[in-house]
Amino acid sequence: MDIKQSQIDSLIDDVAYLEHEAEALKYVIDSVPYDETSPGRRSIAEILMFLDHAQQNYYREVIEDAFKSVRPINLNAYTDPEETFEKDEELAKDIQKLLYKISKHRVAILNLIKNINLIDWEREITKGRQTISLYEFTNQMVRKERATLKEIADLVLTYQNSKQMQRELESRNPES
Repeated sequence: MDIKQSQIDSLIDDVAYLEHEAEALKYVIDSVPYDETSPGRRSIAEILMFLDHAQQNYYREVIEDAFKSVRPINLNAYTDPEETFEKDEELAKDIQKLLYKISKHRVAILNLIKNINLIDWEREITKGRQTISLYEFTNQMVRKERATLKEIADLVLTYQNSKQMQRELESRNPES
């Protein structure tokens, strides 16, 4: 695969955008029950913790190793973040601290990505019989994180809309 500088520039913009998303969440997150879970699902705080965990303990590690190594990286040598994730109860209670941590880690991964030369984006990463480039791997990370942040934004919007509906119902029916 021939990777162009415009693709890398776009990838860098996407990674920077994800950092801005985490920043923007700081202003709305306190208005929602971010620590509530529904059966079989993670709370908003847990989703954010997992996002940071996966980035720090999987994606960043693979990107760094692929960048440093001349040989193809095999993803089977890395543990899936789902298997190593543990909820940090203290951090779950301090959502602003968690969002700050995510932003800080995002800046670090952004700087790492900016320092990768164009030719190095073609480095190979394998998993089983499938081979992808470092660029494709990083792009997959961005797509997964975007989907996760969209899920969080949808949950925030749902909570805000239900609160608004509750207020409207209460204003129409003052005796209840």
